[in-house]
Amino acid sequence: MSWWMHVVPLSGPTGAEVLVWAASAEFSRGVPEQIPDPLPLLSARDVLAALRAAGCHGTAWFKIVSDGTTEPLAECPDPHACYGTARLDLGEVRFTVAGQVEGDDGVEPEALIEAISFRKPNTAAVLAAAGALAVSGGPQLVFDDSADSLFVIWPGESAESLLAQWPW
Repeated sequence: MSWWMHVVPLSGPTGAEVLVWAASAEFSRGVPEQIPDPLPLLSARDVLAALRAAGCHGTAWFKIVSDGTTEPLAECPDPHACYGTARLDLGEVRFTVAGQVEGDDGVEPEALIEAISFRKPNTAAVLAAAGALAVSGGPQLVFDDSADSLFVIWPGESAESLLAQWPW
């Protein structure tokens, strides 16, 4: 069975729909009454740096066009040991690049990332990753395939402080 979680900037392309969506969701946390002013999207290089800073790893379902300075996503050192444990395994990671059709070859390091999707992640890893992305990318909206729960992580909120409210 395939299961996905998604992280998107709250002030990004989906921002306007979030308020309507939150009203019909079974659960929402951190959704403001008004969407914040737009912030610049993070680059692929910035997203990868945030994931590394959070201590996360996974399998990249994208290819970074090598520039010699951008570190790739850290691979899982032992997938069998990580699966089902509290380790920070993001599973299979996909970037949605602004203005790029899915399937285009390669992601430039400076490409702007509209969304990040995680297939079969450890949910604690998604919480850690979204918190790290919020530091430089502003509030991050997290949801899964069912889209019946919306969780917004704001800059300055730690994964530890949010764990009791985390619906996954």
